[in-house]
Amino acid sequence: MPLIREAEVVVVGGGVHGASAAYHLARAGRGVALIEKRTIAAASSGASGGIIRCHYSNPAMVRLAHRAAERWPGLAEELGRPVDYVNNGLIVAVAGSADAAHLERAVRMQQRVGVVTQVITPEEIRHWIPEFASDGLHLAAYEAEAGYADPYAASTAFAAKARELGAQVYTETMVTGLVMAGARVVGVETDHGSIRTSTVVNCAGAWADRIASMAGIDLPVRPGLLQMVAFQPGYAGWTRGSPTWLDLTTMTYCRPDAAGAMLAGGGLAENAAIDAAAVDPDAAPPRPPVAFEAEIHENLTRRCPWAARAARLRAWSGPDGNSPDFHLIFGPVPGVQGYLQIVGGSGNSFKLAPATGEALAEYVTTGTSSFLDPEAFSITRFAEGRPFRGGYRMHIIG
Repeated sequence: MPLIREAEVVVVGGGVHGASAAYHLARAGRGVALIEKRTIAAASSGASGGIIRCHYSNPAMVRLAHRAAERWPGLAEELGRPVDYVNNGLIVAVAGSADAAHLERAVRMQQRVGVVTQVITPEEIRHWIPEFASDGLHLAAYEAEAGYADPYAASTAFAAKARELGAQVYTETMVTGLVMAGARVVGVETDHGSIRTSTVVNCAGAWADRIASMAGIDLPVRPGLLQMVAFQPGYAGWTRGSPTWLDLTTMTYCRPDAAGAMLAGGGLAENAAIDAAAVDPDAAPPRPPVAFEAEIHENLTRRCPWAARAARLRAWSGPDGNSPDFHLIFGPVPGVQGYLQIVGGSGNSFKLAPATGEALAEYVTTGTSSFLDPEAFSITRFAEGRPFRGGYRMHIIG
């Protein structure tokens, strides 16, 4: 398809946030071009664990996650395509008095926002996961409306519906520069030609800092790596409807898939390296280390003894973009006109996509958002000393 020469909005990056932004902008009647250097969901979105939850420590993040969680159940019907959403619930388990006290505070805050969640005893986890070993745990929370979805299916569904509504979607097309008129973005250059535009939205994930630098922006987002491993437990008590669980003593998370496998990630080693590991997003994603897979299997077996006989199915990784506090950076950059961004959300990102695209379209149309706090998610939070601070040790929990 020949490259369009002009668009109201150009979205850079065909992951789940870029695809959602393109869909919501097209739904709002905007002329949109979505540019993806590879294929839709080729990087972190395709590698994501797909967990949908609202268990966070900060009200702004909970409100955004809650808005997204409200939309996931009806998204397949809205887009006219499957996203493989399953409402399976979420268990967060902690040890130690400090984490237990924070969990209680967090649950009360989440309930005020409208999240259906409750504090439970570690022993009660067995109500949802038979034979779950709760030794050493002090407290847990159960979020009834949490779930999971297929990240690839969701991303491609957003992109396909955007195209159906009139958006131009270009894959295998690389952005090579942004055209500037002083401090304003007025166009996008690609290896297939140029597009005039008044608004560019950076959703480039692990490549987000490169796109930002084309507008003279020093974006504090660096490439990271998502890693996951799947096991087949062969246990009747674990099904596609079993709840996702997070054990913060080992920083491990696990959810089922549609076939009843155990998809898991995290671990102490990965969380220790997440701040320091250098990742080349252009290189082929490496196979997760055997030590990572062994640690995850050991952590699964510690809580689910029946997982000891689980068979390894596969392991995978994908490049991601991490901000300094591992939360999204949303909105404009002071001093640069015509530039917006949805970047840096790391492993916290996938679940938010229905809400971030909706908020972006609302922001483009009205200059604000009714459910996303632009100040809380602004790039200025780092210079102003107000990053998101989670109450737990595990980066990914928030």
